[in-house]
Amino acid sequence: MTGTSPAKQAPVYWSPGRIALGVVIVLVAGSFIGVVLSRELRNIRDGMANDVLYAELLRTTTEEHTAEFNLDNLVIPIGQISFGGPPKDGIPAISDPEHVALESCDRLADDDRVVGVVVGGEARAYPLRVLLYHEVVNDEIGGTPVAIVYCPLCDSVTVVERRLDGAVREFGVSGLLFNSNVLLYDRSDDSLWSQVGLTAISGPNAGRSLPHLPWEITTAAAWRTRHPDSTVMSFETGYDRDYDRNPYPNYFNANDRLMFPVANEDDRLQRRDLVVGIRFGDTTRAYPLATIRSAPDGLVRDSIDGEAIVLSVGPDGESVRIVEVPAKALSVHTFWFAWVAFYPGTEIY
Repeated sequence: MTGTSPAKQAPVYWSPGRIALGVVIVLVAGSFIGVVLSRELRNIRDGMANDVLYAELLRTTTEEHTAEFNLDNLVIPIGQISFGGPPKDGIPAISDPEHVALESCDRLADDDRVVGVVVGGEARAYPLRVLLYHEVVNDEIGGTPVAIVYCPLCDSVTVVERRLDGAVREFGVSGLLFNSNVLLYDRSDDSLWSQVGLTAISGPNAGRSLPHLPWEITTAAAWRTRHPDSTVMSFETGYDRDYDRNPYPNYFNANDRLMFPVANEDDRLQRRDLVVGIRFGDTTRAYPLATIRSAPDGLVRDSIDGEAIVLSVGPDGESVRIVEVPAKALSVHTFWFAWVAFYPGTEIY
């Protein structure tokens, strides 16, 4: 039987020009795919279209990122730690910020929310527009080293003294979360600290707390009226950030769905109801802002173990201030879901 033999194909020679063209095509295609994936993940996150899937994707890399920290004496199950997306220091904390006179800060609008702090007779405001991008500010007020901590996922604010056992601590943002709340890390030993948990969760100080200081969340105009000689943290942080843009617009406008898992839920309040959480001794108590707002003169007077608790809401209905708490009390402004995740048996005022 006879047949026709297939024709031989001429060999393909890859000239330097063809090789260069091939490399360019691969790089362009890879960049395009990377941009598309990044955009889709961002859409999932910001649009809250599939927050469970997004959290699951991030949890797959948690083990890799927890390895960067000191997990000795870890007081929580490691499986309850989630990777939030940015790596260690991917959200850059601010240390030793510049300050300017409040009255001369042109970038601060009257209705801007600020965290106000008074220590040693010195008043200072921290714009939430800046804290949204940095979450931790290591500063000194009235001769006291302090950290102002803000977690956008929980709208949570704490102010702590950074001195423990005579040593001044400096904190960064770990990129990890516990109960959908930021975990800080101590730059001196890489131990992890929980903001709403109010304690170190690993390292040599696991289970210990830093001293908490009174704070106020208010508008720049209201703070200026009460503290005309106040300074404010400058918008000139040294970082290229657009502080006029909210990086979490869809999150705050979304419903009660959570992006990350929490250990406990409780439907006595709505997930995103704002509360002031107080822990003193063995007692934890949540004070809903709605309750403070409806109190006579927007003022709540309470006590824990005979020690006075006084909280107030300003005339705008949004400003909240710790007027008086026991010296050793720990306090945080946060969403209900975060507070009750850490303190399942909490009382509600």
